[in-house]
Amino acid sequence: MTRDQISQRIMYTLGLQDDTTFSETQYVQDLIFEGITDLVARTRAYTRVINLVTSADTAVHDMSSQIIALLDLADGAGFLDRLSREDIESAQNQSVRGYCYEEPLLWVSPLGAKTLRAFGVFRPSKMTLGTQSPSDPTYGGLAEEFHPTIISYCLWKAGEYVQHEASGNGEKWRIQYEGQDGMSGEVSKVKRILNKRATPGGARRRRPLRTVGHVDDLSYYTGG
Repeated sequence: MTRDQISQRIMYTLGLQDDTTFSETQYVQDLIFEGITDLVARTRAYTRVINLVTSADTAVHDMSSQIIALLDLADGAGFLDRLSREDIESAQNQSVRGYCYEEPLLWVSPLGAKTLRAFGVFRPSKMTLGTQSPSDPTYGGLAEEFHPTIISYCLWKAGEYVQHEASGNGEKWRIQYEGQDGMSGEVSKVKRILNKRATPGGARRRRPLRTVGHVDDLSYYTGG
């Protein structure tokens, strides 16, 4: 669905106005962006990689406007170890490679201006044209089957705005969106679908030889 298609469905359902005397179209478009951001943040529906440029001589970076969930960081030498907040300061003092992320703050070691590859869920851009769609990675990367959930969010908020009596001032759509307890509903369904799409990894097996070192004659252990 495009932004205009989503907007029209919301406005038709609630009888919102779109005329020269009083237009509620912009309000609905703002809700659509809020709904996409909320759904992406709750479900981590689209993971991608971007280039992240750090500033020189900056121990802590504020990432509140960019990152929703950070999964990994990598530089030219490979992936950085994820450290605790206590360990990252020691790592920075000793120029040991690593990073720490505690939303919205990011520590990177060693210090200095550098370009990193960041793997994670990033805040989507707002759609500016009616033909644009939340399916586009720039605007959320939400698959077509998840678009009705965006509509549920918007109907919930807009229902409160217009004091929609038939839905209990939007409460009907709130429950549909996030469940009675705020942890189920359509949001939970999206999470389950995404989890099923992910390829499960097997349990990581121990490598005894890496632990104890090289064994010269394996026949010793097989009775040879």
